[in-house]
Amino acid sequence: MLQENDIQKSVFEKIRAGGVPMHSRAYFILRILFVGGIALVILAGAFFVLSFAFFSVHASGVQFLLEFGEQGLVTFVTLFPWTSLLLFVLFLIALEFLVRRYTAAYRFSLLRIFLWVAAVGVAGSILVGFTPLHSFLLSEADNDQLPVLGTFYEQLHDSHTDRGVYRGAVTAVIGQAFIISHDDSDRDSDEGSWTIVAPAGFDLSTLAVGDKVYAAGRLMNGIVYAYGVHLVQSGE
Repeated sequence: MLQENDIQKSVFEKIRAGGVPMHSRAYFILRILFVGGIALVILAGAFFVLSFAFFSVHASGVQFLLEFGEQGLVTFVTLFPWTSLLLFVLFLIALEFLVRRYTAAYRFSLLRIFLWVAAVGVAGSILVGFTPLHSFLLSEADNDQLPVLGTFYEQLHDSHTDRGVYRGAVTAVIGQAFIISHDDSDRDSDEGSWTIVAPAGFDLSTLAVGDKVYAAGRLMNGIVYAYGVHLVQSGE
């Protein structure tokens, strides 16, 4: 109680001495609106980048690597959109700073505030994921109608052949192998045709010309020896 009285006394003395600037009510309203606007922009950015990370894992087919055992898991880690996740964390740090700086949240521990902010960010990103936002932007990028962000969306269709990942449409099935072709009309290095030897236990009778396939394997002497093959169903 004495400590609170001492604090109040110190504040009143500073006010009387002119050490505390006086502001109008409009000033505080404008400051609240300004800080609130910045917080909303940061929160929207956090929602967008994390939901994009979720969407990219699905749209690129990287999620199928989790079906391919240990090798697939390692490749999944290398292809995961870590940059988006890092941006999300940076947005959370900025938002946590605003919350502590301009609200009474300074009374709570730093970890608790960060966890609250993170929970809101993850929940919002999941909700954004249920909207057609990213699918629409991907469609716009495919039609060369999306400036700036278009590059990030277009690369979701890449095969990542440098990481041993191949995707395309089946053009032929020959014995224990099949041929796929990939052409997304952007004339880059991920386009082409590959002969893929199916892994042991994979039933090639399930494949037909025109089917879309996601495969991972090692390229040797012009032939890909796959350790995992996923037949992409409609909507995947």
